[in-house]
Amino acid sequence: MSSPRVRPRFEIEIDLEADRLMERVRERLPNCPHCTGVSVGRHAELFVPETEQRSWSPWLSITADERSTGSLLRGRFAPHPNVWTLYLFIAFGLGFALLVGTTWGYAQWATDRPPWALATIPIAIFLGALLYLASQVGQKLGSEQMEHLRSALDELVH
Repeated sequence: MSSPRVRPRFEIEIDLEADRLMERVRERLPNCPHCTGVSVGRHAELFVPETEQRSWSPWLSITADERSTGSLLRGRFAPHPNVWTLYLFIAFGLGFALLVGTTWGYAQWATDRPPWALATIPIAIFLGALLYLASQVGQKLGSEQMEHLRSALDELVH
């Protein structure tokens, strides 16, 4: 699962209607040795057992959609919601700093002042690249747990 995405995704077609598929997941989830989770309606969240959780541990969010030949199960790996919130806060902060720095730098340049605020452009791009790199490192650290969650999902639905 070496995806360049921040939150990797996948889809599985299953020859079972969506509601019955999610009932099967709910029935088998309490006995799953490789994951814990919750399920409501056509949605479920799977995560590694508490004893194995780290700050980089992934969560697997799955949703079942009805299809004419069965159902389509969509899965998305993501970090713990607290980690994801921090990631988004930093990303939006960098975007805002880039916007303000660019606007302020242009105003300085347009008024024949030294446009020192334009220095925020390379700084924000560099920090954004570091943030993306941190997400990839987190995925590498959690890749084994992602594989365990994916195989646990296969056991739950088949």
